Amino acid sequence: MRIRYLKKTEEVLENSPWVIDDPTPVAGRWRQLMKTGAEGAGRPKLCLEIGCGKGKFICQMAKAHPDTLFVGDERVSTILARTALKAMTESGDRGLEALPNLRLIRVSAEELEEVFAPGEIDRIYLTFSDPWPKDKHAKRRLTSDRFLPIYRKLLSPEGDLCFKTDNDALFEFSLESLPAAGFRILDMSHDLHGEDFDRLSQQDPGVLVTTEYEENFIRIQKNIHYLRAAALR
Repeated sequence: MRIRYLKKTEEVLENSPWVIDDPTPVAGRWRQLMKTGAEGAGRPKLCLEIGCGKGKFICQMAKAHPDTLFVGDERVSTILARTALKAMTESGDRGLEALPNLRLIRVSAEELEEVFAPGEIDRIYLTFSDPWPKDKHAKRRLTSDRFLPIYRKLLSPEGDLCFKTDNDALFEFSLESLPAAGFRILDMSHDLHGEDFDRLSQQDPGVLVTTEYEENFIRIQKNIHYLRAAALR
């Protein structure tokens, strides 16, 4: 898919209060950095979306769950700039005052170990990741054994990974790669917006928030695959 370059991308990223240009010094201190409406309420949950795209999912999740912390990661700068603009829209132009529980970063999945401490993340979201359909590109898939050990290291003991895709082959690949990398499948569905929807949304509030891609697939009645997995300890 061709990515349309957003004019003033760097200006948007530099001026956005949500974008952290160099997040490596924050490793292990994300909860201290981000404030929520639940001061003194204990350890807030920290969620990471890898590949946040244009930002609809991560911004609406942060808005709907003010006592949970959300970090959106997108390695393509012009796409992350669109997420930053989406955050401003969702905040009603009030900036961090309206969405203090959201931050945006621009790193590759392989660099996440430099950005988060072991066990710091409670939930990882993979929402409609690039399927990389050619066999020679399998290692680039975000559910390949190239990345899954990183997720295991960063997830807390009670943490989990939530994955949504429209791609049948990528889902089947993930059902094999996750157990092979030491993950246990906790729940799954081949038709998320069918009869499983109510049950799964009780376990994962992200089920209730759709991405731009997801809305298009729902419109054409394309089934959405979903799974939730936890690392074996």
